[in-house]
Amino acid sequence: MLYQRKISKGDALSAKLGFQLQTTRYVLAGTQMLGVCGGMFLLWYQSVPLPTPAWGVGMLILSFIQSLHMSQALESQRHITAVGPVLRELLVSAAIGGFAWSATVIWMGEHLSDEVLYALVMIMVIITVATVAATAVVREFYLVWLCSSLIPVACWLAWTADARPFNLIFAAVLWGLAILMAVLSYGISRSFTQMVESGLEREAMAKDMAGFSETLRAKNTQLQEARKQLADLAKLDELTGLRNRRGADKAFDMEVSRAQRGGSPIAVIMIDVDHFKAYNDTYGHPAGDDVLKRIAGVLRSVTARAGELAIRMGGEEFLLLLPGANQADALVAGERIRTRIMSLEIEHSASPSGSIVTVSQGVVACIPSMTTEFKQLLEAADKALYSSKEGGRNTVTLSPFRP
Repeated sequence: MLYQRKISKGDALSAKLGFQLQTTRYVLAGTQMLGVCGGMFLLWYQSVPLPTPAWGVGMLILSFIQSLHMSQALESQRHITAVGPVLRELLVSAAIGGFAWSATVIWMGEHLSDEVLYALVMIMVIITVATVAATAVVREFYLVWLCSSLIPVACWLAWTADARPFNLIFAAVLWGLAILMAVLSYGISRSFTQMVESGLEREAMAKDMAGFSETLRAKNTQLQEARKQLADLAKLDELTGLRNRRGADKAFDMEVSRAQRGGSPIAVIMIDVDHFKAYNDTYGHPAGDDVLKRIAGVLRSVTARAGELAIRMGGEEFLLLLPGANQADALVAGERIRTRIMSLEIEHSASPSGSIVTVSQGVVACIPSMTTEFKQLLEAADKALYSSKEGGRNTVTLSPFRP
């Protein structure tokens, strides 16, 4: 088998008790009522000098109490939480019910004619067979009812065989019926047990499969989140945490298209750290990495509006994308970047243009035409950056680009 779930004996017994409680309470009440009605008719018909109504009412009350107790056990789920006590209560109930009928036959037997006695015995047999047929799922209940109903009457009929002509025959029939039903009960109970266990196995398998499915869904969600995180990480620069060129390409095209549709301006600022190679040669690459991180922090601080992006293009080169910024706005942003980086006062003794780390910037700002491509803006900003370097560095140069 590809799947097998071991069902414990306690779980199987609990399920059988639940089935027993659900079916037995109706069968006992129905058969007892029919049996009592039949017995009262026979006793009333023969005018037996016994308290027949009191007997009938007592038997019905006993049946009602038994049925009520079973209903309460079922509703409170005690067959699940207290398997042993419920089983003992059922066995006591079976013994009381069976002995009530066998005591009735024996007690009333001396006052009944042969025909009425044997008819009463047959009523008891019918009640027993009907009850046993409905309660075979729990073999112990089945056997206790047989032992408390048929067997005592069979023994009494055999003991008083000389008193009536057919006592011995009825005793033999009752003994044979009890033995036959006891033998058959093994197979019946075993079949019910296998059926119950199969049902529990299927239910457990369904629950496990549901759990597996839920786990798979959770794992799949986690995998999707992990893939998304990996995709996001692939778009980020590992050192500075800014977008990298690959992660910004889509944003470039989207913002240019938006500006084209809305007829709004867009600005690009290309930024390069002045004499960065000399800084690395003098202070070492770890110090150079720290400079790039601090500059990235400055760029992040000036891109707070929606759509604005700070990107590390590679090495010591950065880019700012400023949707909605015109030339004046872009120049103000560039000047703010220049002064904030200077205010960091990062020592750079190897810089020919000063004693601290500075940056050069190239700015382009325009309202793009429908044919303008982002690479044109990049080229214009790069040329303006080159002009800043040629002009002594630590400056902001505006590109004359017009679409």
